[in-house]
Amino acid sequence: MTEGASFLDWLLGNTEDWSVERFLGFMKWAFEHSDHTSGAALGLKGYHENIENFKAVYVFETEDHLVQATACFNDGSMVVGTGGATKWDLKISFKDVLALWKFIFSGGNDIVDSMLANDVQVYGNLNYLYKFGFMAKDLVFQRLGLKRIFV
Repeated sequence: MTEGASFLDWLLGNTEDWSVERFLGFMKWAFEHSDHTSGAALGLKGYHENIENFKAVYVFETEDHLVQATACFNDGSMVVGTGGATKWDLKISFKDVLALWKFIFSGGNDIVDSMLANDVQVYGNLNYLYKFGFMAKDLVFQRLGLKRIFV
C-alpha cells in the first residue's frame, strides 16, 4: 500500500484494470457481507436490499467475445459466472473493459457518448441497465465513499 493511499484505494487498485469477473465478484461479496460486521465496517449495511425480490440475468462481453461474464440475481442472491448465458434480461457488449467501466460509472452525456461512439452496445430492457448502474455506483461512490475511480 502506498503512502497516503486509503485502504479502499488499495483494495480497489486501478479499477480500470479490473476484469469484469473481479468487479462482479466484489459486488457479490458486498451483497453477502452487507449485514455482517465486516461489511458494516466498510459502510455496506443494507446494500443487500438492492437485490431482494429482484430477478435478472446480465451478460457482459467484449465485441470479440473473448471476455464474457454473467451475473444472475435471484431474490437476494447473486451468482457470477464466466461465459455468456444464452437467456438474459440485459446484455452489454463493449469494446474493452475500460469502455465498460466508463459507461457504467459515468453519468449524463458520457453514457450517450459511449453508445454513439459504439464503445458500448446494450441489448434488452434498459431498466435493468439503470438498476445495475445504480447498484455499482451506490457501492463504489456512496457506500465506499470513493470520489472517482479513473485517473
